[in-house]
Amino acid sequence: MTHSLRDLRIADLQLFITAARLKNLGQAATLHHLSQSAASAAILRVESAFGQPLCEHERRQFRLTEEGRSILPRAEAWLKILMESVVSKDPLPLRLVTTHALARVSLPAVWAIEFVDLQLLRPDSAYSAVLRDEADVALVLDNANWEGVAKAEVGQGFFQLYSREKNAVKGPMLIPEDQIEVLILQQRWREQYGEPLPIKARLRSWSLIADLCAESSEIGFLPDFLGRQCHLQAVPWQPAPSSYRVLALYRHASEPFLKRLQPLLAAWRSCFGH
Repeated sequence: MTHSLRDLRIADLQLFITAARLKNLGQAATLHHLSQSAASAAILRVESAFGQPLCEHERRQFRLTEEGRSILPRAEAWLKILMESVVSKDPLPLRLVTTHALARVSLPAVWAIEFVDLQLLRPDSAYSAVLRDEADVALVLDNANWEGVAKAEVGQGFFQLYSREKNAVKGPMLIPEDQIEVLILQQRWREQYGEPLPIKARLRSWSLIADLCAESSEIGFLPDFLGRQCHLQAVPWQPAPSSYRVLALYRHASEPFLKRLQPLLAAWRSCFGH
């Protein structure tokens, strides 16, 4: 079979990059409004165009091969140059930075409105990117003192303990690494039960906790927007939940930028039930 980049589709390459960033083809398919089978076919077309395997074809995780890891940064750079060089009256894409957990809920609505250059970062790094003018908008949870930027609230909710089972039995749970929300949970648990919070594992990712709870009988500590997305149930025996806000951080105040930002804020408020 003859392989040629002439057969490479831009949409397929965009899907490949998204799947590589999220390390999950299913989530990438959802963000690109594709079925799982259509997304798998698109990845196979990308591999065919490059003439080599770029990923391990596993059911639950999207793993790049050595060739895929080598090609990914060059593909991202090439795609960015291509998009910026297209002769069009459209403005450059908005540079959006956010976390994996917030991205999986907010991105479908965003891509229906704007073309964005997405980067997944921890909240502190996302905030720094806006300050350094390396990003236009950061979508974060309100758990720090965000100085030097404008803030628009797009959602409110609670951190709670969730399980797939409606009447889950109290037991060890999955929690993220120490954050203020976790410390509050530990304090309220001790006040209510007179003992330390039973912890099964500490994981870095809210999204990983949500996926594990959705696929097993595990109990996990999550923001409610992930609990809703994964169809999880709040356990009845937990302490009083702690609240959060979702904020959009930005520095630009020009009229063209604010005009583009307003539809995104409205879409995010719909996503997070604000």
